[in-house]
Formats: sequence, structure tokens, C-alpha cells
Amino acid sequence: MRLFRLAILSFSITCVSIAAGFSQDTIPSLSAKPKRPDDFWRRIAVGGNVGLQFGSVTGITISPEVRIRAIDHLYFGIGFIYQYLRYKNYYWDKPNNEYIDFQSNVFGGRIYSRYYLRSLFNNALGNIFAHVEYEYLFYSVPFSYDPNGTIFDPNWNPFSPGKTSIEVNSFFVGAGYSQPVGGRTFIDFLILFNLNDSYNSPYTNPIFRLGVGVGL
Repeated sequence: MRLFRLAILSFSITCVSIAAGFSQDTIPSLSAKPKRPDDFWRRIAVGGNVGLQFGSVTGITISPEVRIRAIDHLYFGIGFIYQYLRYKNYYWDKPNNEYIDFQSNVFGGRIYSRYYLRSLFNNALGNIFAHVEYEYLFYSVPFSYDPNGTIFDPNWNPFSPGKTSIEVNSFFVGAGYSQPVGGRTFIDFLILFNLNDSYNSPYTNPIFRLGVGVGL
């Protein structure tokens, strides 16, 4: 059952670490600012996604994340996902001749890797990155599939009362561009494709994301 066919605009707040630290044989001037060492904590970044939508489909998404720069421009990240979803008049109850709303709390997590092309290009092309991600979601619906059921979803699949747990595994591949907008603030644009698109998948290919970030 495709429950989340209406896309939710997400604004990502993603903090990014940028290495800075160079050895010098000369003594720096008194006016020079000390450089931060490229230690373990300098490689850590925190952030997340927040999405809101209201209307016939109500959606609230919160997804904090932590990522680390492993080597050069290769990053690994992990995030947690919570979504509240409510679809107005989603099910049709034929015996009672009325619509039934659908609402659910969705929980899950994701891991991803991202590689920037800054090692290949010393210009704007270096802001392009490749992105690979695995996402797991878990939620429940108030009805169970039943060939003789009298409650129907928008695709006219028959259901009967009875709670059902749904698990969704998604694999994303794609690319993006990180655009600096001043200081250490930037905007990320991503286009992804779900390689595990299925009946229960919450996405329709292609998937677009927009993120806003501030470097530490």
C-alpha cells in the first residue's frame, strides 16, 4: 500500500566539518588566527531533517543525524527518523458508506555514504557529490488485507479490521550539489532513486531533497 505518495518538502539542517590545519616552519605573526587541528572531533558533524505539511495530508518529519569524515572527502552518516502521518478520507468503509482517515507514527533509521569531487576539481564542480543510502521504516496500519474485506484503500484493495505491521527497506543512489551561500552556510540539492521501490514504499522515483546547512 503506497501510503506516502505526496512528497513532503524537507529542510535539512546539516552541520559539516571542513579540515583546516597546516604545518608551518616559520613563526606566525601575532595577528594570525590559530588554526583548529584536524583531530577526531573536527571530523564529526551533526544535523538533521525537519519536514512539515498540512492539509488533506498532514505530515511531520524529524530526522536527526550524525556523520563523520572518514578520509579525504568521503563521509559516513547515520540518522534516525520519526514521522507522523495523517491522510484524510483514505479508506472507504463500504458497509457504513463512509470514509475513514488513516494516521500512523513511523519510526526508522538510515545510514549513508557521500563522496565529494573536491579531490578531482578545484572549482565549482568540486561541490558535486555522489550519495548512497539505506533506509529502514516501521509503522502499523489499522486494517489487514482480506480478499473478502469490505474496507478499501485508494487502489481498491480490500481490507478488514485488524492491525498490521509494515516494514519498508529502501536503497537510494544518486547525486547532489552543495552550494555555498555565504560564510559557512550552504544549500544541498539532491536527486535520488529508490532501487527497492515496492507496493509499501513511501517514495516515488525520482526523489528530490533540499537541505540547508551551517558548518561548525
